[in-house]
Amino acid sequence: MKLHLLILLLLSLLLGCELVSEPPKEGKTHHLAIALNYDGTNVNSLNGTLPDAIEMEKAFDALFAGNEHASSLMLQDGSDSLSDILLPTKDHVLERIELLSKSMEEQDILIISYSGHGWDDGSLVLYPPRSSGVILDGNDIPLEDSLLSVESLYDRLKGCKGSVLLLIDSCYSGNFVQESETSYSLIERNTYLQEVYEQYFTEGSYTHPVFVLAATTYDNTAGETSSHGYFTQALLEGMGWDEENQMLRDVNQTISVDYLYQYVYYHQDIALSGDDSRYYQHPTITGGPLDLILR
Repeated sequence: MKLHLLILLLLSLLLGCELVSEPPKEGKTHHLAIALNYDGTNVNSLNGTLPDAIEMEKAFDALFAGNEHASSLMLQDGSDSLSDILLPTKDHVLERIELLSKSMEEQDILIISYSGHGWDDGSLVLYPPRSSGVILDGNDIPLEDSLLSVESLYDRLKGCKGSVLLLIDSCYSGNFVQESETSYSLIERNTYLQEVYEQYFTEGSYTHPVFVLAATTYDNTAGETSSHGYFTQALLEGMGWDEENQMLRDVNQTISVDYLYQYVYYHQDIALSGDDSRYYQHPTITGGPLDLILR
């Protein structure tokens, strides 16, 4: 009897002290969708990029319904004005990311999705800071003021207190992904990219996680159907997005970055490998023990 009383006394003391803490505050999420179709520029137009961004915004709005969630669309569709702060120029995109980063707390998640062209070093090809829409020079090389490099994007993310998820549907998007057992590559990495990952991913150098899902490897192109990029189409399906009925169905599955990668890997409507790089693409994901749970 005395033993039972002693146990009850100890339990009451423990429950009444600081060992029992409040559950962590649920974080906010913000989805920034960036997409360009390149109408009105001297770059080849794309069909699936704008639907990618619009459907992704709807899917994330549904996924985080009931939570503190916001979204922003930065679209280029041919009716473009440089005075529009949501026109995806390099400066506008970096300013928007910095604004969102500064408003984040440690428990928050920033999701950045991109659908558009990618240069062979992984740089995102954005709208130029000129009304003519000229992106390519006389040698068909993108002008520097239209390119958002891997290093520049990661540098702007340094101010984020919370977690960041990059969803990149573009050619050579694997340049954003650290080499790991879950990435697939055919050629040796560029030296400067190794320096970027040493800066942002090694222990003690970048304390806030950056998760990346990319459409393809850093040495291969990405393709699209008539309405979506192959990568984004599979990603939307993995999230449970029903495009026909414009609603999110229950997939009876924890929605995490690792799960979405596995879904894209097994369900995209294009081969994972082949002899002609135009007809295959292999999605990539940042490696390591961490996974980001979205729902």
